[in-house]
Amino acid sequence: MKLLKKRYEIIEVLGKGGMGCVYKVLDRQQGGRILAIKELRPNKMSEEKSREALIQFQTEAQILARLTHPNLPKVYDYFSLAGAHYIVMEYVSGSTLEQVLFARRGKPVDERLALSWALQICRAMHFLSVQKPRPIIFRDLKPANIMISRDNRIKLIDFGIARFFKEDKQEDTYVYGTPGYAAPEQYGTGQTDVRSDLFSLGATLHHCVTGRSPAENPLDFPEPRGLNPRLSRETATIITIALAQDMKKRFQSALEMKLAIQKVLLKQPEQGKGKGKIIYARPGKLIRLPWWNKTSWVSVPVMALGLSGTTGTLSTDDRWIKAKPLSFGPDAARLLFRVESSMLRPGREYGAHITVRTDAGIVRPRLVLRRSWPWMLIEAAVAGAGIAILVMMR
Repeated sequence: MKLLKKRYEIIEVLGKGGMGCVYKVLDRQQGGRILAIKELRPNKMSEEKSREALIQFQTEAQILARLTHPNLPKVYDYFSLAGAHYIVMEYVSGSTLEQVLFARRGKPVDERLALSWALQICRAMHFLSVQKPRPIIFRDLKPANIMISRDNRIKLIDFGIARFFKEDKQEDTYVYGTPGYAAPEQYGTGQTDVRSDLFSLGATLHHCVTGRSPAENPLDFPEPRGLNPRLSRETATIITIALAQDMKKRFQSALEMKLAIQKVLLKQPEQGKGKGKIIYARPGKLIRLPWWNKTSWVSVPVMALGLSGTTGTLSTDDRWIKAKPLSFGPDAARLLFRVESSMLRPGREYGAHITVRTDAGIVRPRLVLRRSWPWMLIEAAVAGAGIAILVMMR
C-alpha cells in the first residue's frame, strides 16, 4: 500500500504516460474522501524539456488552486516529493470526450447533447475570461481534455499550457495546441485569446455532430450539414461562426457563443419515446391541455424559472403531475413534466405545487394548467339532439 505525503493512499492508476501517472487516491485525513492525483516525473527528459514541463505543471496547479467553478476540477493541494511533483484534485468519475467519440466510431453525437456540452464549456470559458487581473486562455481545448461525468457534467482538464492574456504581446512565445483543434493563430502567427478557445470549441463541436475528426486534415472543416443532413441550420451556423479563420468574424466572447447555443436549445423540442406532441409553456401564460389526451407532456423553459446554469432536483405534491427526469444539470434548457390530464376536470384551472432544490437554494415556481372543454363533442351532441327532436316532431 503506497502512501503519498503520509495521507494519500493510492487505490489505482487512472492513466499513465511518459512523464508520470494519474492516480485515484483515498485521503486518510479527510474521512476517506476519493481524489485524483496527477504526478509529474521529469527525470527522463532533457534539462530544457524537464524545466518546461515543470513550469506547465506548476501553472496548472496555480491556476486551478484559486478557481472554483462547476466545470473546472477543484485543486486541493500540490507538493513535490523525491524528485516528483504532484497535484491533488477533485476526482471525476466518467470518460473523456475523446473516449466517447472513439467508441462511437464516426457516428455523430445527438445534437441536443452536444450543444449541452458546448454550453457548459462556454460557461467555463466565460468564467476564465473575466478573471482578474488578467483573463485565462485555455489554449488546448480538445476532446481529450474534456471530461464527461455520468450525469453529463463537463469538466475541463489539463490546464498545463493555459496562460494569462497579455494585451501588449503580438504573438505567443511558443506554438501550443493540438493540430485539428488549434486555431490558425496558434501555429505561430498571432497571439491567442478567448476567440482561439472558441475556435477549438467549434472544432470539437464539429467533430461531435459530424463524426469526422479534424485531426485528419487540420483547418479544413466541411460544411456540417453536408456531413450530417439531420443537423439544424442554427447549430451549423454556430459552428461556422466559431470556425472562422479571421478572429474578428468569430464569436467575440464566450458569453456571445453561450447565448447563441441557449437560443437553439430553447427552440429545439426534447426527444423521447412515448411523449407524443409536447406542449411548450410560455412564461407567465396559462398552460392549456387538450381535452382528448389522457396524458400530456409539458416543457417549461429553465430560463423563465430563473434556474439557468444550476443543478437541482424536482418534486411535486400533486398526484397528477411529475417531473421527468427528477433532476437536471447546468446544461438543461427546459424542464419536462408528465401531466395526467384524465385526472383534471375540463375548464378548471389547476396550480401545480412544484419544489425545485438547487445548489443556489429552494425555488417554488408556479405553473397554472387548464384542460380544455371537449367543445366539438358537446356541439356534436347538441346538433344530434336537435336533429332527433326534429325527426320526432314530424
